[in-house]
Amino acid sequence: MIAYCGLNCSAYPAYIATQKDDYEEIKKVAEQWSNESMSFKPEDIYCDGCNSDERVFSWCKDCPTRNCCREHQLENCAYCTDYFCDNLKKTFGMDPTAKERLDDIRKNL
Repeated sequence: MIAYCGLNCSAYPAYIATQKDDYEEIKKVAEQWSNESMSFKPEDIYCDGCNSDERVFSWCKDCPTRNCCREHQLENCAYCTDYFCDNLKKTFGMDPTAKERLDDIRKNL
């Protein structure tokens, strides 16, 4: 499952725990991801990938990249005529493989 921004959702603990329906693991992820500036409850963690209309990790609900792709009805950012925009800079800095994934998709369009 590739996110709008190119992240590999299927490699993220929230997605994995949700797909396994493992509440104990979801609780653990909520604890691990919480810090002084953000606090997550287990119900915030459930995620079927940001492309889903169902359960989405609470932070992703307000993600500017997700919102942009949904507004423009794009499968992901690789399909955008404005690729790559400022929305992706933080993601690519955090995970350069996200850019590689989107670049590979663009090559095959």
